[in-house]
Amino acid sequence: LNDDPVMIFAEHIVESGGKFIYCKDEDDLINKLFSLIEYRNWANHIVSYGDKLKDFLIAGGLHTNDINNDETEVGIMLCHCIAARNASIIITSNKSEKHKLQKFPNILIIIAFTSQITIDIKTCLNQLSEEMPQCITTINPGYLLKEEIKELYLFTVENLIQTK
Repeated sequence: LNDDPVMIFAEHIVESGGKFIYCKDEDDLINKLFSLIEYRNWANHIVSYGDKLKDFLIAGGLHTNDINNDETEVGIMLCHCIAARNASIIITSNKSEKHKLQKFPNILIIIAFTSQITIDIKTCLNQLSEEMPQCITTINPGYLLKEEIKELYLFTVENLIQTK
């Protein structure tokens, strides 16, 4: 594959029925999240998975609810990495920290940095940190949208080094 992994993955997401949103930086991410949340009237319906993500969103002025797996309508999370070739999104327990995702919300928003998008799963798994996660989940957007959730949004943030 000679194409950029980000573009390959964007094509897969759109073909699967998901929405791919490119953000030039973290400020652009916050602005686009605000716009989507306002447009869809989700202000009181969003749950973030992970304390670091929640802190980042709060710092940007975006507040989320506490997790209630039975009633979560809109969930937002970080991913570990993305394998562009087969459009797999890898989620680890390190990214969701103490929050266990028992079932997917109806609407799922995933945030990925361009540095996390690789060509294949092997490269993704090689990027696992020294602190091995307890759980690794691979999401196939096409299957997820057909079987588990109604909507998938993937916000991709341009970066050289992932923000911690």
